[in-house]
Amino acid sequence: MNRKLLTNLLAAGGFLVGFLTSGCAPVTVSSTPEGANVYYKNSDKLIGGTPVKFSLYANAKEVVVRKEGYFSKTVLLSPIGPEKIDIQLDRRDRVLLLSHPSGVDLFVEGREDRIGKTPYRVDYDKPYRVFEIRAPGYVPESYTIPEDPEGDLVIKLVRAPTVMVVSKPKNVEIYNLNGKKLGVTPLAVSAVKAELIELRKEGYYPKEVTIGPETASPFVVELGREPIIIVYSEPEGATVMHRGVVLGKTPYRRLVKKDMELVVSFDRYYSKQLTIASDSPRKVSVSLEPKPYITVKSNPSNAELYRSGGVELLGTTPIEVLVEKNSAFEMHKEGFDIKPFMLSADSNQEVTVPMVQSLGSLEKTVLIDSDPSGATVYRPGGAELIGQTPLEQRVRGERTFELQLSGFKTKIVTIASDSANNVIFALAKDESARNVTISDPLLNTPSSF
Repeated sequence: MNRKLLTNLLAAGGFLVGFLTSGCAPVTVSSTPEGANVYYKNSDKLIGGTPVKFSLYANAKEVVVRKEGYFSKTVLLSPIGPEKIDIQLDRRDRVLLLSHPSGVDLFVEGREDRIGKTPYRVDYDKPYRVFEIRAPGYVPESYTIPEDPEGDLVIKLVRAPTVMVVSKPKNVEIYNLNGKKLGVTPLAVSAVKAELIELRKEGYYPKEVTIGPETASPFVVELGREPIIIVYSEPEGATVMHRGVVLGKTPYRRLVKKDMELVVSFDRYYSKQLTIASDSPRKVSVSLEPKPYITVKSNPSNAELYRSGGVELLGTTPIEVLVEKNSAFEMHKEGFDIKPFMLSADSNQEVTVPMVQSLGSLEKTVLIDSDPSGATVYRPGGAELIGQTPLEQRVRGERTFELQLSGFKTKIVTIASDSANNVIFALAKDESARNVTISDPLLNTPSSF
């Protein structure tokens, strides 16, 4: 047998004999530095201050040696151990809070402001002792910092149970009740406890669901499509209005939950009305019809364009005019005869009006009368009242008028600078039984283009 082992056995045997003889084993616990408090393990009962003497009987005991500003130490006292135990206490300059995994967020319990990440130096001068540890994919844990740590503090976090949330359609955003975005489907969502989450995607109704420990994984959520209608137009960029209020330009997106009347308009085009509803096609197209603008030129150019009657000046040629129905015009230019002409919506988009040079600058006053007299004189079309017959008019070139008298047919007449000084136009009675045709050598209707 090994001599050292034999020596130890004999020593232990001698101690055991002494213990059996006396009934107890005295043990003295001292510390460096002195004056540390000694407690039984898992007890706040103070035994005494170092050095302190114990009388051990049959069983071993664990005691804790504590001193403010130093790391505590746990000591095992045994009846067959040494009679004197000196504990070297280490100064507690800094205590680190470590975690597995590392780099988790630390919060003071009851507060939402993060104070740091692990590893974290614990400041015992701070009043708080309870921390909440949070990490994605792990169960949050509350941890109380001991007043007498025996070294650095280590927390092992437990992985949180999760539920894989998938959606129809894909790539749906998931938010918690605080409005924080958790991610985009498919996404593993924590299922530590039952919590409400909301799924959102543009063009679809949001949906709230509860995820918890009992939720089966994967968890499929199907979103209902919102009735969003997109209005397109030709040409693009048309104005969309509803009850006189401008909503936007095409292409225009609108969430439609009930029938809605819209007006789509664009400069130089006729507006169109349409009604959209929740069951309308997702894309609605509107083709706008261009307005009949006609470019009027003259030969020679730079002539003045008037509406028939020569009162309303429209501009100087070349000029663009809107012609939606048969309309009478006059072309004026100094040194040329006035040229009356007609345009319609079916006329060419570009019209050139030839002008005839005047033989002289003859201008005269012509007295227009009717038979019977008292007829109302208008510009062609009846839009502008000029007067009643008999009526004097200054004439240079040709002028066209419309005569109206109750009980008689309307008559279009033309006078010129070479007409007689007094011109009387006979009106035909408007009788249903017969038609009277008046032949008038002075009647000269405008030319049409």
